[in-house]
Amino acid sequence: MDNGRMAFGAMSLFLNLVLIGVAAILFLLGHFYIVNGLMLGFLPFIMMSNAGYSTGACLAVYAIIVLASVVLQKRFKLARILFGIFSCCVVALFCWDAQKEAALNTQVFTIGAGIAITALLNFVGACRQEEF
Repeated sequence: MDNGRMAFGAMSLFLNLVLIGVAAILFLLGHFYIVNGLMLGFLPFIMMSNAGYSTGACLAVYAIIVLASVVLQKRFKLARILFGIFSCCVVALFCWDAQKEAALNTQVFTIGAGIAITALLNFVGACRQEEF
């Protein structure tokens, strides 16, 4: 096999992986209630893993929380609103943790930007749902 065919094969494999990643991101942005469920499961997962629980137990609790939150958000409007608010709080916590050594105005700007982006994505995702 010559180098041109190998390069073309590697390039097509890389581009396919990139397109799969972009499609997954676009899907999650279109169905933001799934992202809310994923974010909701982060906090118990982190707390349990820091407390010394096994990885399997942490992943099982994470999967149960994500599944329950997605089902609740698809079923009830109030749950979608509450999970949207909670996801903004989780993003604010992660933004603060990432910038806790920075100046106060940088922290406030980062937290505000994270909350604004998450709230906007929640609002757009809720407006796109027919039953909302």
